[in-house]
Amino acid sequence: MVLTIAVAAVPTNAAAPPPTLVYATSGNCLNSPMGFTAKLEPGNVGVAWTTSFNAVGTTDVGGNVTEVGESVDTASFGAGPRMHAAGANAYRVAFAATANENPDGSYTVVTGTLRGTFTHAGQSFTASPGLTFKRWVGQNGASVEVAAGPPVIQTLSLANGVSFARICTVTTVIAVPR
Repeated sequence: MVLTIAVAAVPTNAAAPPPTLVYATSGNCLNSPMGFTAKLEPGNVGVAWTTSFNAVGTTDVGGNVTEVGESVDTASFGAGPRMHAAGANAYRVAFAATANENPDGSYTVVTGTLRGTFTHAGQSFTASPGLTFKRWVGQNGASVEVAAGPPVIQTLSLANGVSFARICTVTTVIAVPR
């Protein structure tokens, strides 16, 4: 189950233009340094782990997104030596997003490569390819967005050379400031 919370953003500078939209997002990722099988199972279950995250973000009129969040990792599954220890992270990411309206009034949103930093460790990272979402517009400036289409296997690459594959589920609640 994914729990999503709503947020409100208030600019700290009264003269600053408001963001085009603000959002709260949460999700889970299955991470595997050995990649995934055709059945989307970790290549080696003994070294796979999960990550849960919650974040808030803003998008400007040009589709530039800034997000800050927190994540919690489980330890690797299975018996024997662990490749990944349990831990918690705070992060900041930026990416570009495009939105195209569909005939049914929904939108298809595609993100670009995520570029970010784990703020407590100063470790930078990228995640690609981007993800595709479907957004349903609600009333009063609020909408819901979920990952759409078949699962996407992303590569998360750390600045220290470590990289691994991941598959994520994501749910987002979006508000358009008035």
